[in-house]
Amino acid sequence: MNRTTKVIAFLLVLAMLVTSALVAFAAPSVGVNELPRADDASGSTTGVPDYVLQTVAGGELRLSALRGKPVLLDFFSATCSHCQAHAPFVVDLARRYKDLTVVNLAANNPYVESEKVEAYRRDAKIENTIVYAPSELFALYLTPDENGVIGVPQAVLFDSSGKLVARFTKWQDTDKPNIEATIAKHLKQEPEVRSQKPE
Repeated sequence: MNRTTKVIAFLLVLAMLVTSALVAFAAPSVGVNELPRADDASGSTTGVPDYVLQTVAGGELRLSALRGKPVLLDFFSATCSHCQAHAPFVVDLARRYKDLTVVNLAANNPYVESEKVEAYRRDAKIENTIVYAPSELFALYLTPDENGVIGVPQAVLFDSSGKLVARFTKWQDTDKPNIEATIAKHLKQEPEVRSQKPE
C-alpha cells in the first residue's frame, strides 16, 4: 500500500468516525415541544426552524409539512447496533398504525455514509420516509443523558396539531408495550395485535 492510499484510507476512516459521533454529542436542555410552522421559518415562535431535509430517495421533506397528522420522528444512526435492533419494531408500528406518519431521521452524513443508510433501510425493510438530519435537530428534540450527551435510538411523537406529546428514550423489549400504548392513546385507537414474526 503506497503512501497516498494510506492517507486516503486514514481520511475515510476519520470521516466515518466523525459522522458516527453525531450520535453522542453534547446537547442543550430539551425545550422544543412542537413541530415548526410554515409561517415561522426562523423558529422564533416554535423554537425550531422549518428545516428542509434531504430524503434518502433524493427528494426533500419540509418539517412544517408534517403538521396536521400524528407524527413519529425516529432518530437513528446506521452505524448503531441498538438502532438496527429496534428498527423492525418501528417498521411494524408504521405498518399497523396507518394514521401515524413515521419519519426516520439519520444522523449520518449523506456524502460519507449513504451506502450504510441504504443498507440499514434495506435490512429493516423500511418503507416510510428516511431523511438526513443535522445534529442541531437531534439536539433540539432529543433527551440528553445525565452527562448531557444525546444517544440514539430515540423518538418523539407529535399530535395532529404539531404538539410534542411523548418522548421515547428506551427501546428495550420491556418498553415496547408502553410505547405502543402511548401511540395508540394519541391516535385514539386500541393497540393492535402485534405480528408474531420474530424481530
